[in-house]
Amino acid sequence: MARLALLLACAAALAPRSAAARATMDLGYRLDEVFSVAQRFVRVDRGCKITDKDADAAYVMFECSVDEKHSSRGALEIFRAQVRGHDGVRIQVTLADEPHGAELRLVELLERKLREERGAPAPPPRAPNAPTDGGVR
Repeated sequence: MARLALLLACAAALAPRSAAARATMDLGYRLDEVFSVAQRFVRVDRGCKITDKDADAAYVMFECSVDEKHSSRGALEIFRAQVRGHDGVRIQVTLADEPHGAELRLVELLERKLREERGAPAPPPRAPNAPTDGGVR
């Protein structure tokens, strides 16, 4: 009986699974900038079909052709977040049936496109009336 349980546990561990991980990255850009670039990135750069999108909810759902018979679905979500102490966004990519590395790569490519089109994110605002002597009087 113990051997059967061990055999079933090993079989379950070796069975193929679909990926359900997500890749995220924090960026110092405005949400509206990221959303517009993300749409072009998915549609033009990646050649995927946008199946649903919402600027207010800040998400893009898409489907990419793998071959003539198969396609892969994905979602790109954008959330407001604090990035290095100022307003920015967190992007999250989820790809169905793809390894986590594919999601990480998509996030990196989107960040590269943002830098190419929008330049470096704006630096964080300086604190008003910051003492120049390090706060020692």
